[in-house]
Amino acid sequence: MSDSPDRPAAAGPATPAIPATAATPATAATAAGARTTATAVESAEPGPFTFTDAEGGLVFAVRLPGEPAHFDGGRLGWDELDASSDPRPLWINLDRIRPRAQAWLRERSGIDPAIAEALLDEETRPRHQEEGDGLLVILRGVNLNPGAEPDELITIRMWIDPGRVLTLRQFRFQTVARLRQAASRGEAPRTPGGLLAAVAAGLAGRIGPSIDNLEDMLDEIETSMLASDEDDPGARGRLATIRRQAIGYRRYIVPQRQALAELAALDHPLLSRADRLLLRTAAEQTARAVDVLEEIRDRAAVNQDELRARHEARVGRTVYLLTIVATIALPLGLVTGLLGINVGGIPLADSPAGFAVVCLALVGIAAFEVLLFRRLRIL
Repeated sequence: MSDSPDRPAAAGPATPAIPATAATPATAATAAGARTTATAVESAEPGPFTFTDAEGGLVFAVRLPGEPAHFDGGRLGWDELDASSDPRPLWINLDRIRPRAQAWLRERSGIDPAIAEALLDEETRPRHQEEGDGLLVILRGVNLNPGAEPDELITIRMWIDPGRVLTLRQFRFQTVARLRQAASRGEAPRTPGGLLAAVAAGLAGRIGPSIDNLEDMLDEIETSMLASDEDDPGARGRLATIRRQAIGYRRYIVPQRQALAELAALDHPLLSRADRLLLRTAAEQTARAVDVLEEIRDRAAVNQDELRARHEARVGRTVYLLTIVATIALPLGLVTGLLGINVGGIPLADSPAGFAVVCLALVGIAAFEVLLFRRLRIL
C-alpha cells in the first residue's frame, strides 16, 4: 500500500459525513443522545500527535471517557495496561504491525488466542463475533491518508469487553483521531459499546463523500456524452476506473453492511439501546452506500456499452465508405488497365482527342455507378 502509518504529523483534510437517517418518534430521545456523542467526536480537527511508544506499537491508552493527563505527562505505559482497580473502561490503541504490540496481545492481554490471532490477521473482511462476555469487531474505512489509492479501504480491528476496548490498525484513521481528541478533553463515549458505536458511525459517515465523488465523475461523463455524439476514447478509460473503484468499494462495504446490521440487532450487555440505535444508523448509511455503488457500477457498464457502440458505429461507417469508394473505383481501374496494355489495336491510341474521350468515359461510368447505388439505396 502507498499509505503512511499514523505518525506525528498534521492530519489530512476533513470529509463531511452522510446525514443520518431520521429516527422514529419512539426512539427520538435516544437517537438525540447518540448523535450528541457522535457530533462531539466529529467537531474538531485531529492535530499532531506523538505515540506513547512508537517503536513498541502503543499508540495511546486512556480511561474512558478520557483524561487530559493520559495524553501529557501522565501517559499510561505498558505496565499500566494490566489489571487495575480503576473501574473506568480502558481504551488501548495499538499499532498492529509492531512486534511488542503483537507479543503483548498474545501473551499478556488475557484475550483468547483465537481472538488474538483474528485481531492480527493480515487479510480480513468486516464481521463480528461474540466470545464470552466480549465482542470481536472488524470494520473497514476509507483511506484518507496522503498518497492513498482512491478505492482503498483499510481495516480497524476492535475487541471490547466490560473493562476495556482494544483497537488495532496499521494506518491512520480520522475517526479514531477525533475520538482520541475527544478523550483528551474527557468527552469520549463512556462505555466500550459507546466507543464501538462511535467508531462505526464515523467510518460509515466517511464512505459517503468518496462514493459521491465517483457519482460526480460519472455524471460529468454522461453529460458530455449527451452533449456530443462523438466517440471519446478518454471517457472509456475514465469509466473503467469508476467501475473498478465501485467494485473495489463494494467488496468490503457489502459485508460491512451485514455486520453493522447484525450488531444493531444484537442483544448484548455491552451495547445499550443508544449504542444499537447509532449502529443501526451506521448500517443504514452503509446500506445506502451499497445501493449507490451498485447503481454506479450498472450506469458505468451501460455507458461503456454506449461508447463501445459509438466506436463500432464509427468504424463501421469508415469501412462502409471505403468499400463504396473501392467499388466505384474498380470498373475505372479495369478500363484504364485495359487501355494500358502494350499490344496493338488499342482504341484511340493515335487520336489527339483520345485522352479527353477516355476521361469523359470514366466520369460517365463513375456517375452511372453513383446513380445506380443511389437507386439501390446503397448510398
